[in-house]
Amino acid sequence: MREFRFIFASAAAFIAVAALAQQPPTPVVQIAYVAQNEVTPTVAVPGTIYSRNDMQLTAGVAGQLIMVAEPGTVVQAGEAVARIDPEPLLLQRAEQEVLLERAGINIRQLNSQLGRQRELEGSSLVSEFELEQTEANRDLAVSDAKLIKVRLRQIDDQIRRADVRAPFTGVITSRAHRAGEDVARGEVLGQMTDVRNMEVRAFVPLKHLPRTLVGASISVFATDTQFAGNIRALVPTGDIRSQTFEARIDLPLEASDSWTVGQLVSVGIPIQSAAPTLAIPRDALILRQNGAYVFRINNDNKAERIEVQIGDSSGDLIGVSGSLQEGDRVAVRGAENLREGAEVKIMMSQSAAAAAAAGDI
Repeated sequence: MREFRFIFASAAAFIAVAALAQQPPTPVVQIAYVAQNEVTPTVAVPGTIYSRNDMQLTAGVAGQLIMVAEPGTVVQAGEAVARIDPEPLLLQRAEQEVLLERAGINIRQLNSQLGRQRELEGSSLVSEFELEQTEANRDLAVSDAKLIKVRLRQIDDQIRRADVRAPFTGVITSRAHRAGEDVARGEVLGQMTDVRNMEVRAFVPLKHLPRTLVGASISVFATDTQFAGNIRALVPTGDIRSQTFEARIDLPLEASDSWTVGQLVSVGIPIQSAAPTLAIPRDALILRQNGAYVFRINNDNKAERIEVQIGDSSGDLIGVSGSLQEGDRVAVRGAENLREGAEVKIMMSQSAAAAAAAGDI
């Protein structure tokens, strides 16, 4: 009898454990709060990324190249990207130094001669004409010395220009000449581009000009990456054929880690003025053929299915209307498999997750 009771109790315990094992685990969701936001509806227009600094490298003096940086070389501001043989200029400088030395000797001789003539001034040994001529020759020698010094400064400037230096930090994108070639002054040696400081140039329909303002923040996005740019300048002259105007938008430095010069992007241009509305993250919205809904998480941590109507969107937020109130919690992650009345476990709110990802907490 005891053995029968033991077997029955063991079987009951086994059935209970198996039943618990078959129960699905409590769903884990990430939440966000319904908030009142100013949502500005936008339309996407195409744009292209350009470098803020892009220039041709030219020879500062005529001569033979001894070095030109290869395409793909990263150079810092002030670093030499091309060098022209300075030897002919150094020889010219040496020649002018000798001429300056000769001019100094001539000046000293004429000063000495002028001093002796002034001592004899008034006698019959030195005429007034000879005195004036000696003084004029001395002044001409002093002027020649000044001219030689100016030529030395010009040659020093040419020697400095023999090294073509990068005006900004960037990448060499092309090379037109190689070491050993003779080039003339002003001849193009290559091209360099700043890949860190970038801007977007977008052509916007003229009808959106009143709401496109210089200094305004604007969304720029491509694939799954988005950045906030600032409108630096507008070219409000409309193109007759396309009926568009050009907007130039500065990108943050971190955009260069994801995008590059020449890439096509989209720009969110406002088409209406901002209006306050209840907004939720796009990820909280569940779209089906019969409509859209979200799962609100009540105070008992249970899911409630709420039908909503979709309004205007701006960035990651979308306006909604329905039985939602400001401050309600909606499921953002894990909502796809929820059922009405299901008890959930809250992992972390979306704002807290964003703060944690940014290192704020």
